[in-house]
Amino acid sequence: MAVHILDYYEIKPEFMPSDLQRLAVYVRPGELEAYVDPEQWKLVGRTFHPNRLQAADIERQGYCIRKMRAGIDMGALAARLYGSSSTNAA
Repeated sequence: MAVHILDYYEIKPEFMPSDLQRLAVYVRPGELEAYVDPEQWKLVGRTFHPNRLQAADIERQGYCIRKMRAGIDMGALAARLYGSSSTNAA
């Protein structure tokens, strides 16, 4: 079964583990309750074109969890991966 649409949820701040700064889960629409407690999660939106890794996780286990450790500087990471925004300006 092909994966075309996924719901994207983030954990509510009061349930965030202290060692993480971001915790998210992707599931097929309407299937959140089968994998996690829905009271701890908020719907952020829907993705209509999941990447191959997300689709593979969904096919294998029914959900896809993404974690980001605390202490990662997102601005520095983006600059390192994508370069300075001032150099990309037209």
